Formats: sequence, structure tokens, C-alpha cells
Amino acid sequence: MSKSVYSLVLSDDVVAAVDRAAYALGSSRSNLINQILAEYVSFITPEKRRKDIFDSLVSVIDGFEPFQVQSRGSDSMLCIRSPLRVKYNPTIKYTVELARNNSSQIGQLRIMTRTQSEALIEMLDAFFYQFCKMEQKYIHHLFPNVVPQYQVGQGKLIRNFSLLKEGCKNNEIGTAIASYIQMIDRALKACLGADPSQWDGIIEQIYLEYLKETPIIC
Repeated sequence: MSKSVYSLVLSDDVVAAVDRAAYALGSSRSNLINQILAEYVSFITPEKRRKDIFDSLVSVIDGFEPFQVQSRGSDSMLCIRSPLRVKYNPTIKYTVELARNNSSQIGQLRIMTRTQSEALIEMLDAFFYQFCKMEQKYIHHLFPNVVPQYQVGQGKLIRNFSLLKEGCKNNEIGTAIASYIQMIDRALKACLGADPSQWDGIIEQIYLEYLKETPIIC
């Protein structure tokens, strides 16, 4: 959404109050005034869209152990941590970064952990490769025109999200992202606690349960 510079005549007391509110919200004066005016005329800005999606995502994730929502680094990014029950008890981090526009391209999910363990990194890469392969099989069958984008390596998965249909509400998108994170977290932990020969069956079972919810993102 393009922006331009406009001159406004405002009361000094009003500007001081806006500045205090903007500081408390970690925002700028211009951004807060833009949001206030947008709400007054019922216009959904990209910033408001992202906030609504994140609020819905957090409301779902907060109700499930053992997820821990981190403070938002920006209005377009949210981090969620979940412990892994392996040696040294590392945590897996899910970072959701939303696009700064209102297109069907929602954003991306990055999954990674800070570890020096080569064995764990290799296990994570093996899981991510098998998960992506399984997911691609079902996406190709159900949504032939959709080609999900993945990056896997060094114990990390980066996955882009798009909407499968138009007209989705912000709370539906937030709930859908939360469900996806819950699903892949469950599959990851189940596989790390099982023999690799069982991973395909575990991933498929958990992914098929997720598909029953009729996903709106891919």
C-alpha cells in the first residue's frame, strides 16, 4: 500500500497524547494516526490485517502446551517456541513472518533450533525432507495447481504460505497457521521419539488428521 506525505493541523495536546500511546505500543506517530483514521473509516490496513491474524494465532496456540509465544519483534513477525525432549533439551522455534500487503501470499514459516549437535541437525533435516515429500504428495493430489515452496537444510525448514481460496477472514487465517504449527510440531516430536523406519507412517497419519480440517492455506 503506497503512502504519501500530508500536512495536518493538530492540537499540541492531541499530538502529545498520540505520541505517548504510540510509544507504549512500540509504534510511530504516523503509523498510529494512520491506523486510527483507517479504523474510523472502516478500512483494513495491512498492519491491522497482520495484527488480527497474529491475535487469532496466539489465542489458539496459548491454549496448548508446551508452546510459548515470544514477544513480537515487529508487527509482521511472531516467534513461538516448543521444547524438544532430546539430549540437552533444546527448543524448536517457529517464526511466522506475514507479508506486508493484502495479497493471497500470506508469508512464510521458518522452523529451526539452536544446537551444536550434528546428530540432531541430521535428524531434523531427515524429518523435514520426509515431511515435505509427504505433504507434496497430498497437495498435488488435492490441489493440482498449487506448488508449495520449501527450503530445507542445516536443521531448518522454510515454507511459504498462500491462501487456497479468496474471502478468508483474518481470524480464519490465524487459526489455520496455528493448526499447521501444531500439526508439524506433533509430527516432529513423534518422529524424533521413534525409529526412522516408522517416520513415513507417523507423518502420514498426523498429516491426514490435519487435512480433515479442510485447510485454507498451502
